[in-house]
Amino acid sequence: METSEKDLQEFDRDSPDVDFLKSDLERCRNNLSYWQSKAEEARESRRNEWPGKGRNGQKEGQGAFPWPGASDLEPNLINPLIDGDVALLTSSLNKGNLLASPVESGDIPTAKTVTDFMRWRLDSMSELPREAGVAANLLLEQGIAFLGIYWKREVKRIYQPITMGEIEQQAPEVAAAILDPDMKETVSEMLQGVFPKLRKKRITRMVNELRKDGVTEIPSEKVTANRPSVKAYELGRDLIVDSNVLDLQAARAVYCVHYLTPEQAKEMVITGNWDSEFVEDCIENSQGDFPAQTPEVFNTYVTGGYGSFDQYEGLIRLITCYRKEIDEDGVPICTTTIFSETVEGFAKYSTEMYGDGYPFVAITREHLSRRLFDSRGYPELLRSYQLAVKTEMDARRDRASMSTLPPMEVLAGRKPEQVGPGSVIPVRRRGEFGFAEIPRYSPASTEVEMQLRQLADKVTGRATSEADAVEANVMRQSLVNNWLHGWTQVLRQFWAMERQYGNPEQWFRVTGSEQGVQLLMDQTADEYDFQISWNANNADEAAVVKKLETVGQVLSQYDRQGQARYDAFLQTFLEAIDPGLASKLIAPAEEATNKEVMETSEDIAKIFSGQVVNAPESANVQLRLQMLQQYLQGTEEIPASDIQERMQTDEQFAARLQNYASQLEFQQTQQRNALTGQLGAPPGNVPATG
Repeated sequence: METSEKDLQEFDRDSPDVDFLKSDLERCRNNLSYWQSKAEEARESRRNEWPGKGRNGQKEGQGAFPWPGASDLEPNLINPLIDGDVALLTSSLNKGNLLASPVESGDIPTAKTVTDFMRWRLDSMSELPREAGVAANLLLEQGIAFLGIYWKREVKRIYQPITMGEIEQQAPEVAAAILDPDMKETVSEMLQGVFPKLRKKRITRMVNELRKDGVTEIPSEKVTANRPSVKAYELGRDLIVDSNVLDLQAARAVYCVHYLTPEQAKEMVITGNWDSEFVEDCIENSQGDFPAQTPEVFNTYVTGGYGSFDQYEGLIRLITCYRKEIDEDGVPICTTTIFSETVEGFAKYSTEMYGDGYPFVAITREHLSRRLFDSRGYPELLRSYQLAVKTEMDARRDRASMSTLPPMEVLAGRKPEQVGPGSVIPVRRRGEFGFAEIPRYSPASTEVEMQLRQLADKVTGRATSEADAVEANVMRQSLVNNWLHGWTQVLRQFWAMERQYGNPEQWFRVTGSEQGVQLLMDQTADEYDFQISWNANNADEAAVVKKLETVGQVLSQYDRQGQARYDAFLQTFLEAIDPGLASKLIAPAEEATNKEVMETSEDIAKIFSGQVVNAPESANVQLRLQMLQQYLQGTEEIPASDIQERMQTDEQFAARLQNYASQLEFQQTQQRNALTGQLGAPPGNVPATG
């Protein structure tokens, strides 16, 4: 059955029209043939693959030009540029500043809790670095990347021991039936009702073990993962959609291709409520036998002259269709159907809702038009430059080969048997043997190649001189912003799923307060705008350090009311140099304060015992002087009358304490003098106006 874009599928809440979905999938796949061809060309350009490529950097075969064995070098212009920007994008996601901004004023107090939790969530996703890397490569290579967002719930079946004592506590009648040899059939029926998924043979074994040993093992389920998950998809290969979409959320359907082992498919029967007959049919009839996705596309890759094939032997290919439909009451919903192209029926059909649309996000490298697929990758932009660079490199190498052994001029029929160092070439007279003139070496070839590489750098937002440094920085920042904007949409879907499927206990464990649990249960707490910001210049460590030094000077000169957070500034400064050093060298503010209090208390105790103690350098002078004052005055409940009496009667004690205080006051004076040197006059106690 063939379908067209005008065909409508009638909604059925109980069963989907799988034949319609298969036909619609084939229509969408055929419409993507042009973009799939472009993707294959981009892949070949990045990997330096072309027809007739020799495996040893030399041209081979009858069609080799200009001669067999001529240079066939890989120019490697595109791939390093993509690799560099992939590192830039993944670093921006990893180091970017995540912020949850409330839409309503009532959510302002909880914004920090949401921010902290979402940061923890990203850090806890083990697949995130891999999938972000795949998405970044697809974005720069093909111009577009797709991210699928799912709730990952993994349940592993394990054997858990159970004793007769535990059974007696929970179900005394079952325990009595197990011990009674006359109730063999009855106890099997009772256990079958408790464990409906167990086979009768397994139940009989359990009863025998309980009677003999008093203990057995029962299959149980253990939740190993219960969190959001993200996966990168490649257009045409992993994800298929209509080619005329302007917005992914406006597409009629989204088809995802997944490959499973037979064991994974059987496990989904138990953990995912898949149809067992459908799975068995897939295992028996569809392993590794798939129709081609497109003719001669995505089936064979040639690398270095060797053919390597996508291996699907032993795997089952299933299609997950997400489709927007209108139910019988006129309410728009999103249906999910899992089916196979080679087997009748379906594995699962549901009408789960995914917020306001599909659980997918499309990120494009550029916005040339409203069409989603008009975005171009680096290979499409730089293919001609790479070919020109290859021409220059091959020309220089071919000339070097000719200069090593130029073409020979010999008399007809007098070709020498061997030519090389120390070889003997018989001639009757001089001039019968010689070398032909070769093309002159031109240094312009190297200059042309360097200019081409500079043009490629400029196209991809890399500074080639001081004149275009600002423009290059703007282009790279735009690339980063576009990338991070796509991930903010991912975060919004993460947040919606956390509120729908999340565990309150996990919220409390991460946030450390009951506010997280209340936020999870609040039905109006889904209005948050997530932002991830990162400056592309932060990839240059020297530039970041210089910028922070400037910030430090500005803070020290213009912080009139003590608003600067020097502890945060120090943390940021060291993290810019080495994040590992920052965590080792900087103590938390509370820990640093406790350390000062403890050391000051120890110093006072030593002074009281008769020791002369010097004040440490770079101490928290104000805190230590404040503690000395409290030591001399005491509290309202317990005044320090004994200390004041000793100060009056014990001159040595008073001198030691005064010496310690004087050293602290001297450090305070030095800090004040440093500020006076910056201001040009002693600082006042009232900040200046303006």
